Amino acid sequence: MGHQRTYERGCGIIPLAERPGERKMEIAKKVITKLPLEELWNEDANLNAQRVSTGLSAATVKEMIKTGATFVVADVGLPPRWIDPADRFEFWKTEVKPRLAEPDQPVFLERFPGEYCYFASKWRLAGEFSVIVLEMHH
Repeated sequence: MGHQRTYERGCGIIPLAERPGERKMEIAKKVITKLPLEELWNEDANLNAQRVSTGLSAATVKEMIKTGATFVVADVGLPPRWIDPADRFEFWKTEVKPRLAEPDQPVFLERFPGEYCYFASKWRLAGEFSVIVLEMHH
């Protein structure tokens, strides 16, 4: 049984899942290859994280950020982009809110600023910490 490391990320300590033979160099080069996202990682390691709900509405996202959740942007070809918790409200107002696709509504990219949008899902990390994963579509 391997030891468990922790990673400090703004809102507290988040346990990390380690895989045998996984090196920081490999994680640093890892990019998202498809959506929906199947796993979550940061620049150090794969995280013990699980998607718990999809199709979050703007009202749900707003409530989550009020209680401390922050954002992770998932865009194919790039690594996950973790938004600093201190910047989550500004990021919500300027970037996410005008581009959030509402659940069960048709999506036309030309109706969003910059012709891209986000689909939001809630992920739970070990330790009961939640993040909002924004899957970018363009």
